[in-house]
Parts: sequence; structure tokens; C-alpha cells
Amino acid sequence: MKLYSFLALLLLLAAGLANAADPKRQQQVQQEIQQLASSLNAAQSTSDALQDEVTRTEKKLDEVSQRLYQTEKKIEDTQLRLQATNDKKLKQETELNTQRAGLAQQLQALYSAGEESHLRLLLRQDDPSDISRTMRYFEYMNKSRVKRIQSIQKALAELQTLRTAIDKDRQYLQNLEQTQERDKAELTQTLTERTNSMKKMDGDARSKQKRLEKLRAEDASLAEIIDRLSNAEKKPAEAEPKTEKETAKADEKKPSPTATPIKTRFTPDKAFSSLKGALSWPIAGKIIHPYDSAKNEKQRWRGVVIAAPGGTKVKAVARGRVLFSGWMNTYGHMIIIEHDSNYISLYGYNRAVYKKEGAIVNANETIAAVGSSGGQSRDGLYFEIRQGKTPQNPARWCR
Repeated sequence: MKLYSFLALLLLLAAGLANAADPKRQQQVQQEIQQLASSLNAAQSTSDALQDEVTRTEKKLDEVSQRLYQTEKKIEDTQLRLQATNDKKLKQETELNTQRAGLAQQLQALYSAGEESHLRLLLRQDDPSDISRTMRYFEYMNKSRVKRIQSIQKALAELQTLRTAIDKDRQYLQNLEQTQERDKAELTQTLTERTNSMKKMDGDARSKQKRLEKLRAEDASLAEIIDRLSNAEKKPAEAEPKTEKETAKADEKKPSPTATPIKTRFTPDKAFSSLKGALSWPIAGKIIHPYDSAKNEKQRWRGVVIAAPGGTKVKAVARGRVLFSGWMNTYGHMIIIEHDSNYISLYGYNRAVYKKEGAIVNANETIAAVGSSGGQSRDGLYFEIRQGKTPQNPARWCR
């Protein structure tokens, strides 16, 4: 709009020059105006295209990072299952060796006694009852040997089943690791694309006023979503429901940011207010923008920015329900978690978010991965705590 107003003003000046200057000068001015308009339009198109390019790569980063996260979880589960199967296999092999040793002792004893020992033993018996006892003894020994042989056969079959399961899991694990390598390569490529896009944007001339407008839009977009969430909470927020029935009834009335009711019941394990000063930070790192420090000459930070390597796991600071999970201008991939008593925690600039709206999360549960989405120049996490619309100093809550 400012561009068109500026051009309109130039056209009016040109019209005025038509009366005050010769036709040759008028034509020259009009040509200059057309060239300027073309240049400004091209610059605006370039800036918009670069912004779209950065946004596209950041959304792709989210997709690839989520896929990599799921693959790594499968690898971890498969490794645990493989370890358990290996342990079972070792136990089965020990049992098999024990059975084999027992059978070998029986056969050795039978061989040492000689083939005719049983018959001679029977013929030496005069009392029929002794003969009967001897026959039962022989029968018992034969059954014992048969039982051992059957146990060995069973152990061999189970051992083969375990070996087959191990081979299958090893192949599955190998496939997962290959998938993981492909995902890592794609992630690296996407990070490179984003870096190049950011360099282009940095090279694109931007006025101080445009940067200020972007920052104002940042605060406005966050305020809008907070308002939407607050209005959806169906006040009062003075007190929590006392019973499970009241909790469920209250939760059914709380819509998500997309106006779809979230029916998942959420009951806090502890009052959020009681955790002040005892919460763990969502990530470990250096705070590069403290709470209430100057963002620019007219704005201050309402949360903190913590520097950390890209891909670092972001943890929820307390149990809660995900109210928002998605893309927000300048904050990039963001998660907002509802706690009790109208408290919320916000996590922005993520490379990827792992939880969907309506999900119940516990304290220290992984919810996202650190990134630089939203057009940030370095990896880090934007973290904020609010009660309603009022920002809180995270340093007074976390230790």
C-alpha cells in the first residue's frame, strides 16, 4: 500500500511538471517513475519469494525431523527387543547344555554297566517283589532318558525360533539404520537449503521500518492465538473443578485453537503455581535474550531465548494438554501447553514438533526439537510462561 501511495505521489508530481516543464522533461520524468516502480515491484517480489523459500524449507525440516525421530524410536525399541531375545537365547543354550550333560551321564552309566547287566540283575532276584521293583527302576530310568531327550528336542526347537527372531530383528534394524542415514542426509541437505535461503534474505535490502513491522506482527500473531485460546477456555479460571466429573465436564467445553472441541480429559498431578522455582528448563543452554530485555527500541522480550544445537530435544516443563501445535509466523514451529489455573507454557523456533493438539504430555516428556524456524539466524528455543495474557519471568519458575 505504501508503495502504491508513493507511486501515486510521484505521478502527481509528474503531472505538475507537465505544466511547469517542457514535454521532453515530462517524458524523462515519467520514464524514471516507471523504472522506479518496476524496480520496487521486483524487489518486493524477490523479498516475498525468499520468505516463501525459507518457510518452505522450515516446514520440510519439520517433516524430515519428525520422520527421523520416529525412526530413532523404532531403532531403540528394536535394540531393546533384540537384547531381550539374545538374553533368552543364552538362557536357552545354558539349559540345553545342562540337559545334554545329564543325558550323557545316563548313557555313560548305561554303557559302563554293560549290555547284559539288566538281565543278570533280574536273574539274581529270587523274590518276585524284588523283580517287580527292579523292573519299575528300569522303567523309571528309561522314562527319564526319554524325558531328557524330549527336553533337548524342545530346547533345540525354541533355540532355532529365537535365532530366527534375532536374524529377523537384525535385518529390520539394518533397514531402519539405512532409513535413518537417508533421513539424516535429507535433513543435512534441507538445513543447507535453509542456510542458503537465509543468506539470500540477509543480502536482501530491508529497511529498519520493515524489521520493526515484522517484530510488531510477531507480537500481534502471538497475542491473537493467546486471545483465541483464552476465549476458548470458557471462564471462570478462579478455581479448578473439584471432582473428576466436574473436570471432565469443564474439559468438554474447552475448544482447541481450530475451534474443534478437545475431549481429552486432563487432570494436573500438581498445581502449577506450587511448582514455581522448581521447574526444570525445557533445554540446557545459554539464555541469549533474557526476559524483559530490549528486543528493539520499542519492544521487550516477553519470554526468553535459549541457545542450543539444532535437534536438541525440547521437554515439557510440567504436565499439561497441548492447546496449539503448528506453524506461527516468526515463531516458526510452536507448541503451546495448557496447565491448570490458566497457566500456559510456549515453545517456539522449533525445527519440528512431535505432539498434536489435544495430546496429554508429562513433565520432562519430549515435545519438539530445537531449531531456527520462523526466520531466526541461529538455533535456539523461544520459551515463555503466561497466566492468561500476563507473561511471567521464566527464570523465577525454572532452576
